[in-house]
Order: sequence, then C-alpha cells, then structure tokens
Amino acid sequence: MQHFYCNILANKVCVLFKTKLFKFLNYISSDQSDNSCLCESVCRYYMVTIPAVLEAGAQTKFCASLLEPNGTLTMTVTLKSGEKNTTLYEKTSSEEFHECIQFQVPLVKHKEVQKLEVQVRGNTFYSEEVRKVLIKAYQPMTFIQTDKPIYLPGQTVRFRVVTMDTKFRPASQLYTIIKLEDPNNNRIGQWLNETSNSKILQLSYPLNSEAQEGSYKIIVSAGENKIQHNFKVEKYVLPKFDVTINVKEEVSVGQEGIEAKVCGKYTYGQPVPGSVTVKMCRPFYDSTPKSQRKKPLCDIQTQKVWLIIGFCSCYSNLPLNFSYLGTSLSQVKQIHISYVIGKLSFVDVPNVYDQGSVAEGKGRVTL
Repeated sequence: MQHFYCNILANKVCVLFKTKLFKFLNYISSDQSDNSCLCESVCRYYMVTIPAVLEAGAQTKFCASLLEPNGTLTMTVTLKSGEKNTTLYEKTSSEEFHECIQFQVPLVKHKEVQKLEVQVRGNTFYSEEVRKVLIKAYQPMTFIQTDKPIYLPGQTVRFRVVTMDTKFRPASQLYTIIKLEDPNNNRIGQWLNETSNSKILQLSYPLNSEAQEGSYKIIVSAGENKIQHNFKVEKYVLPKFDVTINVKEEVSVGQEGIEAKVCGKYTYGQPVPGSVTVKMCRPFYDSTPKSQRKKPLCDIQTQKVWLIIGFCSCYSNLPLNFSYLGTSLSQVKQIHISYVIGKLSFVDVPNVYDQGSVAEGKGRVTL
C-alpha cells in the first residue's frame, strides 16, 4: 500500500510558502505472489499568507487555508524569536476552511528577524514549514511649519508641530522640549513637555521690536529625535513697482539690431515715471586667452520716462537699471547669438529619381 501526501504552501503577498512538497511516508508492498498492489491516494493542501515585513507594534493579518482534508487535521501557526514563542493560531478541523486572523506584531527596538512556523498534523500526516519574517520599527515623522518664512522685528512667529504615524495620521507624541534660538544660538524661548494628543500643536512667540536680523531656529525634541526648522528675521520692504524685459532668446548675426521691450509698472498695474538705463554687453568666450581680453564691448543708453507716455518703450540694449524717487530695480536678460542667417529647404521634390530624367522641385528660404 502506498500513502501519497502532498501539500502546497504559497503566499500571494511575500511568497512565504511556494513549494509543492511530496512526502512519501510509507510504502508497503503487497505479497509478491499476489501480483497486485493496492494504492491509496490522499492529497491535503494548506496555505498560509503573511507579509514579509511586519511593522513592530502594529495590528496586521495573516490568512490560513486548508483544502480537501481526509480526516481530522490540526493547523498551528507560531511566531518564534530567540526569547519567546507565540502561538498565533491553532485550529482542528476535518473540513475545508479559510480564515484571516488579526494579531499584534511584537515590539522591537529597530528591526529583528523572527521565524514563522506552520504545522499541520493528523493521525497519519505531519508537515512543518518555517519561514523568516522581518519585524521593523518605523519611527513616526514630526513636521514643523511656520505661518511665513520671513518676519519683521516685533512680529509674532506662529508655528505648528505635528507627528504622523506610518499611515499619515496624527499621532500622540510627547515633545520633551521645544526651543527657539536666535542667529547667535541663544535660546530666546522654550516650551517643556508639550504633547500633541493626536492633534496639531500650535504655538507662537512674539519677537522683540529690536530683534536681530538673521536666521532663527525652532528645534523640537521628540524622544531620541531632534527636528529643526529655520525662518528669517529681516527688515524688508515690498517693492512698489516691477520691471520686465521682453526680448527674443536668440538673434542672428545677420540682424542690424536687437529689439527689446522694457516695461516698468506699479504693483497695481499703472506705469512708472523715472529714469531707465539700458546696457548691452558682448562677453568674452571662456576659451579666449586673457592676453587678448580687453574691456567687454558695451553700449549704454539712459532715457527719462514720463508718466504721460508711461514706461513701456523699445530699446536695443540690455541689461537695464530703473530708478525712481531713490528706489532702483535691476533686471538681467541673456540673449543667445546665432550665426545662422537663414535656412534653405527643398519642397515638392520627387522621392525617386530616374537616370536621365529632369528632377523638379521648389526651394524655400527662411531668414
């Protein structure tokens, strides 16, 4: 008599068990004089699926299936580490089943490889498979955001601190210390043992009216991690007007001049009176020897622009400097000089030319 057992272990998530295993447990031949053999075929299939990487401390699932059992079988799933063995699942059944079980992954400091053992046993059947799984501790992410990147002395700095878990949900986090440092690394403000309570923590700090200009730092300590965010304190003034240059990015050496449109407008759209200086320079190539380099070839033009005509005129020189009531703005625009003065192309020409025939076509010139 031959007892033939087979089990398939596969994993749709991480290919945990993928081997089709044939085990010949017993082979008992009949009497040689009988000239006959009684064969009994018994196939049992079982499958366990689990992620290859598990998040430490999180709730996760694995699924277990048993198909075509011939008799009563017991399936046991055990997670083994060097210190502890945890039975995650055990079921005895004589019928097919498919179940998904939720369990909590053990806590580890950083990462640890543990073993998942699956046993299926019966009166005349036993199978055991062991696979490795990685348990990894994912650190929550902490973010700091200020309401703006630059502040004036005397303004209030408002900022938020939030900690997100691996599913980007606000997590409860204790911040042992939150401190604010000036450009000289002097601590000018601090908050102790603040907690987010699974929400966004909002804080603020009023700057002194004579606060030093420079880069300030907000430093948050959450456990072993430190998170830093920078902002600036400057005595800035928003520009009252803007200057733009409209010119072709490439011009040909065959052109007699370069036409550029220079416009100065207030932020609310009105033209600006004042004085504009436009300068165009031809720089040297990097390969030009220093001994052959003289002063760059430049052309400078200055013109007054009146409110009546506005400031939107055409010039042939770049870059420019515009000044009005002691306030000046500068703009620079680069132009590429091409040595192509035109293009010649042929159209309406035959694709095939026969020897002795006349080939006709048209030529198109583009300047």
